[in-house]
Amino acid sequence: MQFNMNKLFPIEEIGPGICLVDKDRYVAILEAQPINFALRPPQEQEQLINGYANFLNGLSFPVQLLVRSDFLRVDEYLADLKRHEESIEAHLRPSLGDYLQFLRNTVKGNRLVKRRFYIVTFWQGTEARKGVGRTREFVWDAAEQELMRRLDILTQGLRGLGIQIRTLDQNTTLEFLRESFGRDDRANVRGERDWV
Repeated sequence: MQFNMNKLFPIEEIGPGICLVDKDRYVAILEAQPINFALRPPQEQEQLINGYANFLNGLSFPVQLLVRSDFLRVDEYLADLKRHEESIEAHLRPSLGDYLQFLRNTVKGNRLVKRRFYIVTFWQGTEARKGVGRTREFVWDAAEQELMRRLDILTQGLRGLGIQIRTLDQNTTLEFLRESFGRDDRANVRGERDWV
């Protein structure tokens, strides 16, 4: 299916850490590395739940939590292992065939899914645009300053719960957006000149 992604998600500009969406809406995205909640003892689970609830209740700005499930392509992984067989330590090479077969059997009836967790926050630039001499650069700077403040609050709050955070830079933001709209649409995204 062919479509113009800018009609669906009108991105005007992507910069380091933030992107401008639809004239006055600036967005920043964090990726969170989850902790293994199920392996924690019940008392620690309760502490994490309470800490997370306190964190969310303490926020004074909007956030969106996004969970993306990507199906892993095991065939590509196995083919890549086979191609790089020469680089595997010599004493491990005889076991490679057994390992590849084990992986094939393991995923035969099941699909492997990788879940990725994102936190999205935005800032509306309408207020900063009011007034004499307010340029696009001025609004971008105001948005960047406010979004970085918000990302810092999110990062500190989640790290306190043991969750590792990574801010998406310009390249990873663009890659995130490409992946969010599916592999088949990568060529369309690359061809859009008004993206960056």
